[in-house]
Amino acid sequence: MSVRSINLNLIPILQALLREESVARAADQVGLSQPAMSGALARLREVLGDPLLVRVGRSMRLTPRAERMRKQLDQICADIERLFQPESFDPGTAELTFIVAAPDYLVFLLSEALLPRLREQAPGIRIRFVDVPADLPNWVEESTIDLAVCGSFGFWPDLKYEQLFRDRVVAAVSGDHPLLARTRITSADLTAFPSLNYDTRFTSSKREKKLLTGIPSLDWAPQITTSQFIDAVLLAAGSRTVARAPASIVEQLSQLLPLATIELCDEETEFDTGMFWAPVLQDTQAHVWLRSLVKDCLARFASREAEGRLAS
Repeated sequence: MSVRSINLNLIPILQALLREESVARAADQVGLSQPAMSGALARLREVLGDPLLVRVGRSMRLTPRAERMRKQLDQICADIERLFQPESFDPGTAELTFIVAAPDYLVFLLSEALLPRLREQAPGIRIRFVDVPADLPNWVEESTIDLAVCGSFGFWPDLKYEQLFRDRVVAAVSGDHPLLARTRITSADLTAFPSLNYDTRFTSSKREKKLLTGIPSLDWAPQITTSQFIDAVLLAAGSRTVARAPASIVEQLSQLLPLATIELCDEETEFDTGMFWAPVLQDTQAHVWLRSLVKDCLARFASREAEGRLAS
């Protein structure tokens, strides 16, 4: 018998009859009149081909089939109730792995706050960082990547997006670099020195066209490019090399290395950093928690941005 041919409203009525072994008590439990309950019992007998309840003396007794159905029906009803319960997610007990796509510098900035939080608040959660692919929507829609945290340059308009903070491209140089003696520095001035720049192509294919951000200093390609911003910044700390990189990572590494930051005077280098994800994950509790975690871990950069606007 197909479930489509059955009146599913009879299921809680059947459960009450089998529990109470009484038409009157079952009627009270589900809020029906006794005549209505008697009518429902008649329909159930017809559908199941079994009397279910049989009068024995002054009481009613379950048939053998009804006895077998009672425990099974309780389990089925419990499963249905759980099916319609609101989704809940407890990071403290969850055992999950999230795949997050992010460039190396954001992995570095995120991890400082992520490591203690995960250890204390979500010991069963694992986060695996991977590079951001050019065809990110395909990876996200296939659930291979759960979340991307990167610059927003209009590459993926069909994904859900939330802005996190505004960054800018600067030139990182060693603390004694000759460029620091100048009062105004243009992007052309940087080309007089060796550079190791970031390639936004995100692919191993030599034929793949580079994705352009629209920021000349970021899109400029010297003889050597790398998929890691930090490589270039580390090299700049001990040489005459110039590294074009987001200010957020340069400022962070300058606390550890002899680095100086150069602001370019001839181009607009600001860009938004944010999160991208599949629309289908918008209200999933585990994903909502993940996005909140990432946002909290990068909140200090949003605060610096706000302080900078107030100061200006």
